[in-house]
Amino acid sequence: CRPRNRVLPTMSENSKFVQSQDSIFGLDITKEKCGWFGDRTPLVLGAKNDKQSLKRLKQKCHLGLPPHLRCAVWISSVARAANPQLPVTETDAYGTIGNKKSIESRWEFALNAVFPNPADRDDAVAPDLGLTQEVLNQLIHNDYPIPEEGAKQLTLVLCALQQVVGIEYSPTIPDIATLLLTNMPASYAYATIREMINDTSQFIPVSQKEYYSWCKSYEFYVQKQSSAHYKVMESCGALKPEGLDPIFKRFFTSMLKRKDVLHFMDIYLVEGCKAYFRLALSLIKLISKKELKALTLTDSESWWNEIRKKTFHPDFTLAKHLALMYPKAGKVVKLYPNRKMLRRALKYHEKWAADNMPIYVDETPPKPMGYIISDDKPITLAKPTIFRSNLAKWLPVSLKTTKLDLIYSTEIHGRSLAAFYNQCNRYKNSIVLIEAIVGNTTATIGMFASHAWNVNPASYGDGECFLFRVDPDPKCFNWTPDFSGIDDFESQAIREQYMVAKSDFLAMGANAEGTNGIRLDQDFINGESYSALGFDNEPLPGHDRNKFDIGVVEAYRLIREVDGSAVGEEEKVWDLYGL
Repeated sequence: CRPRNRVLPTMSENSKFVQSQDSIFGLDITKEKCGWFGDRTPLVLGAKNDKQSLKRLKQKCHLGLPPHLRCAVWISSVARAANPQLPVTETDAYGTIGNKKSIESRWEFALNAVFPNPADRDDAVAPDLGLTQEVLNQLIHNDYPIPEEGAKQLTLVLCALQQVVGIEYSPTIPDIATLLLTNMPASYAYATIREMINDTSQFIPVSQKEYYSWCKSYEFYVQKQSSAHYKVMESCGALKPEGLDPIFKRFFTSMLKRKDVLHFMDIYLVEGCKAYFRLALSLIKLISKKELKALTLTDSESWWNEIRKKTFHPDFTLAKHLALMYPKAGKVVKLYPNRKMLRRALKYHEKWAADNMPIYVDETPPKPMGYIISDDKPITLAKPTIFRSNLAKWLPVSLKTTKLDLIYSTEIHGRSLAAFYNQCNRYKNSIVLIEAIVGNTTATIGMFASHAWNVNPASYGDGECFLFRVDPDPKCFNWTPDFSGIDDFESQAIREQYMVAKSDFLAMGANAEGTNGIRLDQDFINGESYSALGFDNEPLPGHDRNKFDIGVVEAYRLIREVDGSAVGEEEKVWDLYGL
């Protein structure tokens, strides 16, 4: 067959800027006429050199960008600030059609790294990056609110930033990512934030220490700028890190009208943290010293509510407020820190931040375990992403970077304990998932085995075994030793019945009444679950649901993500044959 003729884009087409795209709400972005930006490189028309180009870019961004060019100008502006060593011609090209394929391929690479199974993208849980899951859910469902498809795009960007770029704490990012996505695809939002975290650009704090240093530096400049405002804000807690959430965690999204936030993004993505601090310091100036004396404030939120009364007034616009942010040249040095001063302040306050920041506990569910996709071995019970996310959370640390490979299923190998042993007896670690049916209710329960399942006259295993329920109300029941100090050998023997593998039943955990944490009969038809010594579990299918009918049963071995080998299989590390 002759290959079809393919029309390649011309050099002129490659130099055109990409058009903005709303990936959050799916709204159309109309094209507007603009005299200072063209539809292709160079980004700034009429500039004689790079320095003049940057100066004109800042001036035009202060006026506000045409919405249809925000995608191209935003990513090019960030690339210029993050890569000062590159000529402007190269950074301008970031926003062109010619660079689109490169950005999209890097994005697809990141997605494949985070979600080896593409189906997991639909059920992914967004990391909060220090914002807390409660506030992130509020951002998605209440503050904007974001439709389902837009929330999915935001989730993918946040997951890639956490797991590929390595950002663990940067609570400003969820709002910034959302704003970027209102004007660009997820691939461009991801690429833009990757450039923003470059050390030389200093757009956002990307660690807890940096974040608290930003908060302390802001307090320092408020005190330096106005002692009257400092006293009022300090007394109501508005200068404590937690009191500065509307500014440094939520990127002014609760402080300004949406169109003003987008206008500020135009400026911020060119100037970086300098513009950030200017806006934050200038907003408090909206309340005069006379008005300060009349205020009765109970907490930090009451202070920011007073600011909101000003910023949400019909007469307020960011365009007018820029006169306060950027006063005449003689007053600039006195009122606001320049970039060099700000960097020194942020560096200086890092020690305070290290001594005063609280211990951060990430509330985001861990990355779900992957699974081997095979037409010959279709999985059922482990498909939901949240199930595999919980399993990853409960597994021992050494096994968290593994994925599931189906080795036994009642749907494939039949309902037989003998078939189960035959499929599972070669693998030291395995996870068994069980569909427990009680009346009209169904639960998915299971157990993690620290040793291979083989018929054994005695109980075996060790304290790494655990019982769990993944649906509903996910819970894990780890084994714990008896610390009472009482020498009760009979009780201790029962407590150490981790795994019980007989020819007529399979069980994990035991108690003095002769029942088990989980017990499955020989034909995988009936099962039961009672509290077991050491595991201290509740009946896994639910309260007062000790006996159940068995639906699907699946067993999985664990595969290392690093080299693709099965955990627990014998391997020849050194081949000494013939020596």
